[in-house]
Amino acid sequence: MAGIASVPICVLTKEGLEALWYGQHVVENQEDGGTTEALVKFEYASLVWLPVFCPGQPVVWITCPRLLKRYKMIAGISAELPATYTAPKTLQGRQVGVNRKVLFFNLGFMEIEQSADLSQWIPIGADLPESNLVVVGDNDIAILHDMALYRQSRVALEDTQKKAKKGAFFDVEALPEGSVLVFPVALKQKGWKPFGNSASSELYFGGLESIGFGRYRVTLGGDYL
Repeated sequence: MAGIASVPICVLTKEGLEALWYGQHVVENQEDGGTTEALVKFEYASLVWLPVFCPGQPVVWITCPRLLKRYKMIAGISAELPATYTAPKTLQGRQVGVNRKVLFFNLGFMEIEQSADLSQWIPIGADLPESNLVVVGDNDIAILHDMALYRQSRVALEDTQKKAKKGAFFDVEALPEGSVLVFPVALKQKGWKPFGNSASSELYFGGLESIGFGRYRVTLGGDYL
């Protein structure tokens, strides 16, 4: 089973079934602390598509062969990995020559060398425009990822005056809205339906919801369907 979201998933279950699904917590005076193995295990999520702003052009979603390789393994895709610097023919960009286009990022220009249909690399439940997908090189993804992150500076104030507490400045970083991630889910028994008859649901994860973080649409695939 695989899931599509923006972070590792931790699905809520019916009250009283936490120990069944996630494992029994430690109990004193019992062998091995009384702990049990969970029926469901969630692996870490990894990026598949990351939205990046291009000045004067529509937002594009980027990925690279290294990220697609893990997605291919999790989702069981049989297609060959697309080459680097590949995009659909319908991608909007400055035309260079007969078959090449150039994208302008904040850090410079990137030439698209090949065209291909990338629709089969869009995970189930991800609403992405097929014409705005770009496969970049493995060496480029790190700097483009850093450029695309959402950043916000925060500060805690004194209780009685508008004065920053000592050492209270901190920054937060988050993936931009529209990021698509994939993660494997291991089950000890079939029939797990956290969303009832639906394979998709909107969930909150983690903290910082007050500034817009933590809200994701999760879609389960693979053996779940």
